[in-house]
Amino acid sequence: MSALPRGITQVYWKNKTKTKEKQVKFRVRLNKKVNGQQIKVDQLCDTLEQAKDLLSTYQSNIGRQTLNKIDLDNNEKAKKVADLLSSPPISFYIKQYVEQTLSPVEGETELKRRNRVSKLSFFKTIENTPIPDTQNEIASPLLQAGGLLAQMAQKTIANSSKKRFGDFKPEQITYIEINEYIKARLATPAMTGNRKNELGRNVSKISVSRELTFIKKLFDNLKHQQHKFKNIPNPVTEHDKDLLKNRDPKNDYRLSDTDREILFKELDEYPNPEMKQICLLSYYCGFRRSEIVPLLWEQVHFDQNYIQLYQTKSGRPRKVIITKQAREILESIPKRENDPRLFTYSLLGFSGSVDKFLERIGLKEKGFRFHFFRREAISNLVFNIGQATGMDGSNFSILISELLGIENVRHLEKNHLSELPNNSLNSQVDIMKSVGHNNKQTTKRYSPIKIPTNK
Repeated sequence: MSALPRGITQVYWKNKTKTKEKQVKFRVRLNKKVNGQQIKVDQLCDTLEQAKDLLSTYQSNIGRQTLNKIDLDNNEKAKKVADLLSSPPISFYIKQYVEQTLSPVEGETELKRRNRVSKLSFFKTIENTPIPDTQNEIASPLLQAGGLLAQMAQKTIANSSKKRFGDFKPEQITYIEINEYIKARLATPAMTGNRKNELGRNVSKISVSRELTFIKKLFDNLKHQQHKFKNIPNPVTEHDKDLLKNRDPKNDYRLSDTDREILFKELDEYPNPEMKQICLLSYYCGFRRSEIVPLLWEQVHFDQNYIQLYQTKSGRPRKVIITKQAREILESIPKRENDPRLFTYSLLGFSGSVDKFLERIGLKEKGFRFHFFRREAISNLVFNIGQATGMDGSNFSILISELLGIENVRHLEKNHLSELPNNSLNSQVDIMKSVGHNNKQTTKRYSPIKIPTNK
């Protein structure tokens, strides 16, 4: 064999096989400076040709730069993996939080399942919302400077690439990232079912506010996941409150005679009679969706004129008085053999169906939601009982508070509510117990009384 080029040596060793054949490889070794750059190579090649190619590559400027870049890229990837393992993104902690608090449990009620699915949807939205990266190496110091420099930084951030909220590390998320999250969500088209809102509406402030409560809970929980987060500040508490100012404007919409006529006509013609039955029971008795859809026959007590609820928003059982109209509806519902439920709808299935129904008949555009059946029931009960009793001041502090413009109804009445209502709706207390409100301030929002203002 001819002499090997300088920098290449031939090496031998025995294989650990029965034949104990010698294996030959070629080692490329370099340790010198070229154009001021130190080159260190110690690598084995299977053939002499491979060794020569590697040697010539390192000896050329272009080849040397290319190989150095590969080495740098590999080092950078290794650093990123190590960084990810030592400090995961917020999505990692979201997954842990979900596993701890939102895992399905045996015997889960339909209401709890619906609530769990809703919360999972919130976290999915939070994770996938893209926001500007305020950790930009140039912009970040300028943000702290304030004035014109901060304005320049904001422009830099606006023009920079975005990344998912879930890809930020917890320690990178400050009130600035929360502000950017709020702006991004408020600029997002609202969804109707599985498609974007055709009316051009964006996500509401109240919806974004709910999402912030989940982010806040997540940060509060971090200290229970890792000790290093014990003193981490919660960025949600410092966000710009003006971004969500007036987030909960009072919706004063009431069904007009025309809208009521359209609604009842469409309910009569709906293919599934259960839609009409559920909606009208809520309209006459003030049921929440989660209370009426899973209802069982054993909860309906015709002889004592009430329906016993166990799955309520407050978690406490309550009795709902059966009105004359509600009794007629309940008596018209056929009982199915070996089926304890009144209705076949699932809670999630009914939610989708009623939303599409209200959208199709034009009421959703006006602001009407299924919960407004409950609002109509409360308002009608307060109004009708008030008329029937001549508005006795000792029993109807809600109406008096509206007339006098008193915000805190509790100042008008100090009596405590009894645990269960009577079997009729003869007082304000009976109304509140039947519709499931714990305080008069909540029921006050549903009162139909409107106070004229001087202009």
